[in-house]
Amino acid sequence: MAKEDEIRLIAYKIWEEEGCIDGLDCEHWYRAETIWDQQQKQKSAPVTSKPETRQPAKQIIKGGAAKKKSRKR
Repeated sequence: MAKEDEIRLIAYKIWEEEGCIDGLDCEHWYRAETIWDQQQKQKSAPVTSKPETRQPAKQIIKGGAAKKKSRKR
């Protein structure tokens, strides 16, 4: 799809969302251009992976779950 067609669709969606009010076509078009530009930047931005975070290793307890030691006074 061509750039102008994509912007036209975005502007139309803005117009619908704002209640189909006439006379704001230029404003909707400029907003749609801004949205289109932002979308293109997001598409072309390099994908950076998040650094892996290591989870602490679980303690391995022989014989199943850990038992609480009760202290009697």
